[in-house]
Amino acid sequence: MIISHLSQFVPSLSVLKDVQILVVDNDSDSRYLCSILFESYGAKVTTIESIADALTLLDWFIPDILICEIKFSDETVVSLIQRVRAIGWSCDRIIPILIASAYCPTSLPQNLNTTVEAYLIKPIDIDCFVSEVWNLLHLPIAIKNTSIKSRVCKHKEWKRQYFFQVARARRQVLL
Repeated sequence: MIISHLSQFVPSLSVLKDVQILVVDNDSDSRYLCSILFESYGAKVTTIESIADALTLLDWFIPDILICEIKFSDETVVSLIQRVRAIGWSCDRIIPILIASAYCPTSLPQNLNTTVEAYLIKPIDIDCFVSEVWNLLHLPIAIKNTSIKSRVCKHKEWKRQYFFQVARARRQVLL
């Protein structure tokens, strides 16, 4: 693995081998892109177009990571995030949540006080997207609980801490 920038890497084709990714997005092109992209890196991708269908799926399916849109026409993503958190707690692990949306986190309603691990604004650089998923699956638990608001408000400080933790995690993997 060649590290060109602390937050990005040149992934091998099996970097996400057997990772279960759940993609919940109301845009069919976004779902298709995620499916093709992450399957090309070895992941097993399940795509869903609605929150209700995703909640039903979670009755019997436990993903390793959730990638979802934040804006749905008649549904709120809060129930999905809460359900994924509950499933993670019952399994004694954290299921990282990556929001991939065209909406800026500062424009979200005040009552959306949810905790996610990462927020990427569409359009997303493909290499950055794969890198972010890999990082979320390999980061220590200590930095996985950052709210959207605190990430936006403390972006520079968070990036410094994030890069430090990524570098430390990668050093541990190499040892």
